[in-house]
Amino acid sequence: MKSKIKRDKIDYSYDIIDMRDIACEELLKSNDPSAIAISILCDFKEQDKQIVVNTILRKLRELNDDKSFENYLEIVTLYSTNRGLEKEVKKGVEMLTVDIEKTPFYQIGVQTGIEEGKIEERFDNAIVMIKDFQLAIDDVVKKLNIKKEELLEYMKQVPNA
Repeated sequence: MKSKIKRDKIDYSYDIIDMRDIACEELLKSNDPSAIAISILCDFKEQDKQIVVNTILRKLRELNDDKSFENYLEIVTLYSTNRGLEKEVKKGVEMLTVDIEKTPFYQIGVQTGIEEGKIEERFDNAIVMIKDFQLAIDDVVKKLNIKKEELLEYMKQVPNA
């Protein structure tokens, strides 16, 4: 690759930097999702590859809404092929993804609701899912098949809800 441009009266030279020579920590300090995404190409030093990839994905998740995160995830996935990190990216994405239906409180809530038909227990489980697991109220009411308005009213009546 050229490192110099020489035309007419223009004489311009530049250094070519290999991304693998840049420490990824520098880019990971940024709050720019593009810098974080490209950090997968940088030097991980002696750090565990999975930990670095997880850090990249977690930071991108924190900085972006769902649509933007998906776009940056595509970029990271593409870049990961240059470093042979496809398995690490896949594992990192799986760790970030929470399947609400597999959480114990979801399973307890559904089972309690079906077997005992006690709406209060489903509301209590919903509160735990929302507060302790920081799940979105809309997702919880949908999965537990309860009405959002009724849950909100119940939460007003319950101390510390």
